[in-house]
Amino acid sequence: MTTRLVAALAVVFTLVSVSVVPATGRAQEASDPCREDGTPVASSGATPAIASESQSVELENGEALFWPAGDRGVLLLHGAAYDAASWEPQASVLAAEGYTVLSLETLSSEAVLEGIEFLVGECGVIGVTVVGASAGGASALDALGNDPQGVAGLILLGATGEVDALGGYPKLFTASEEEGLADQLETMAENATGEVNDTLILPGAEHAQAIFESDQGDALIEAMLSFLEDNAAWESE
Repeated sequence: MTTRLVAALAVVFTLVSVSVVPATGRAQEASDPCREDGTPVASSGATPAIASESQSVELENGEALFWPAGDRGVLLLHGAAYDAASWEPQASVLAAEGYTVLSLETLSSEAVLEGIEFLVGECGVIGVTVVGASAGGASALDALGNDPQGVAGLILLGATGEVDALGGYPKLFTASEEEGLADQLETMAENATGEVNDTLILPGAEHAQAIFESDQGDALIEAMLSFLEDNAAWESE
């Protein structure tokens, strides 16, 4: 595990250990998750505040969970066997690294486009990297084929599909070795537009979000963090 990931997990552990969990056991609702001036509600000065737990947000196309932090956004799309809350561990790490995170419950193309607009238009982030796992990856490919504004990157976990209509932003296609998707992902990377289209094949047989529960979980979240820091095409501040 790298020093950066250890530090992020330490921050998350500290925050969770001192936070007050709502009596209902559900995420706290945020009546006004973004400031009136369009910046993330937890942002303040040069150092963003970190949300210790998710907030519930009601969007036109369905509910979502929200972790306000800095001025770079990440949109999480779960697999068919999962839900928005399944991203809690990864979202907490991302928020600890300063990313404002939105995890959608609904996977329709309309919901994905609304999620991007929410982060960019209402929360004022300087770009959104979309992370789609399995069925969520298929939804990401479908929605991003509409060429929405504000997309800084795309990360797919165990998802394949047509990439011809995607923009030139950086992309990372990932899967487990025993899924047998390596050749398909390589073809996707070759066919996608843009200069940065990478693949990552991890040891094992776990599919998409299940990788986080395996011994490759740290490697996957670290690859995501590296992509967000080094490759994603954030707009200039």
